[in-house]
Amino acid sequence: MLITAFLAALVALVLTMIGIPRFIMFFHKKKLGGQPTLEEVKQHASKAGTPTMGGLVFVVSALLVSAVFALIFGQFTPMFITAWWVLAMYALIGFLDDFMKVFSQKNHGGLKASHKLMAQIATGIVSYLILMQVDSTNVLNILGWKIDLSWFFVIFIIFWLVGWSNAVNLTDGIDGLASITVAISLSAYAVIAVAQGRYDVLLILLSVIGGLLAFFVFNHKPAKIFMGDVGSLALGGFIAMISILLHAEWSLLLIGFIYILETVSVMMQVSYFKLTHGKRIFRMTPIHHHFELGGFSGKRKGWSEWKIDIVFWTVTAVLSLLALLIYFNI
Repeated sequence: MLITAFLAALVALVLTMIGIPRFIMFFHKKKLGGQPTLEEVKQHASKAGTPTMGGLVFVVSALLVSAVFALIFGQFTPMFITAWWVLAMYALIGFLDDFMKVFSQKNHGGLKASHKLMAQIATGIVSYLILMQVDSTNVLNILGWKIDLSWFFVIFIIFWLVGWSNAVNLTDGIDGLASITVAISLSAYAVIAVAQGRYDVLLILLSVIGGLLAFFVFNHKPAKIFMGDVGSLALGGFIAMISILLHAEWSLLLIGFIYILETVSVMMQVSYFKLTHGKRIFRMTPIHHHFELGGFSGKRKGWSEWKIDIVFWTVTAVLSLLALLIYFNI
C-alpha cells in the first residue's frame, strides 16, 4: 500500500500540473479579476490581476485520485471518508466564498462570516457522526494521556476544524508560503500514518501533498496563480482532521506553529489597536507582512518573500521533526 499511496501522489501531481496552466488560461481568457492586493505592501502592486482559486485544481485532483485509489485498493474506510469529507466540504465553502468575490456583480465580499461559520460547524458535526462509526469513545490523546471528553468531543472537533482552517487561510498571504508549509506539515503526518499502518489516511495525505507540490511550481514567486480560500480553508480543515484521525492532536501545536503565529499576531494587533485607540504592535498582520515591511524588528529593510518563505518553511520542518521525535518516544 505504501507504493500505491506514492503512485496516487504522482497521479495527483500530474493532474495538477496539467490542470493549473489551463485554469490560468481560463482566467485570462475570461478577463476575470484576480485576488485583491494590499495597498500597504507596495511590492504587491505587481500581483494585481493574478488569477486566484487555484486551490480548486489541486483539491479536486486529490479528491478524485484518492477516491479512485481507495475504491480500487479497498481503502474506502470511515477514516478515509472523514478526511475526504472535510477536505471536500471546506473546499466547497472556500469555493463559494471565492466565487462570489470573483464572479458576483453584487457581492465582492464573498460569503457572510456567519454563513461561512455555520457551514464549517455543520461539516464538523457530520465529521463527528462519521467518526462515531469507527470509535465511539470520544477520547482526546494528549502526549499519551487519554482524556474522555464524552459529547464535548464534538465541540472540540468543531473548534479544531474552524480554528485551523482560518489559521491556514491567514498564512496564505505571500507567494508559495502556505503551499510548502502545509506540504511539510502533512509530510510529518504521513510518517505517523505509516507508523500506525493507516494506509487509508496515507492515501489521501499523499494525494494532497502531490497536488500541493505541483501547485507550487506555479505559485512560487513570482506567482502565476494563488490558491484562494478554496485551497487554504480546505487545507486547514484537512490538516486538523488528520491530526484527530491519527490521535495526535497535540502534535499540531508544533507542526502547525506557523499557523498559530500568524493567527496570534492578528489577534494581538486587533486587541492592542482597540485598547490603545489606534496604536499597533506590528507594522501589519498577519505577521509575514510585518517582516515584508520592516524585517524582524519592523524598522529595518523588509524581508523578501523568498526569505520569509524559507524561514517559515525551516521553522515548520524543525518543529515537525521535534513533534515526530516526541511522538515516537512517548
